[in-house]
Amino acid sequence: MASAVALVIEPAAASDLAAMIAEAYGLTPRELEITQCAVRGLTVAEIAGRLLISPHTVRDHLKAVYGKAEVSGRGELVARLFADHSWPSVNRQARVYRR
Repeated sequence: MASAVALVIEPAAASDLAAMIAEAYGLTPRELEITQCAVRGLTVAEIAGRLLISPHTVRDHLKAVYGKAEVSGRGELVARLFADHSWPSVNRQARVYRR
């Protein structure tokens, strides 16, 4: 009896993309968690409160993230993540719809 196989190619879900980005930059699970809070606009104090860690620890993690992503601050980190991981798929979709 022959079996059929189907392959579906689609953009990665946001949850999968976050894990891929973390792996690409070598982020630890905690660094990824802090990065996700930071790019959502939470302050250091808000991140510390949410994750039950000190603000100093949050800043240490952010410095490590900035180093791994080769950026100098939060704004540049957001731009790097958006430009490197979102724009290409948006541009590909735009080309498809312009026929």
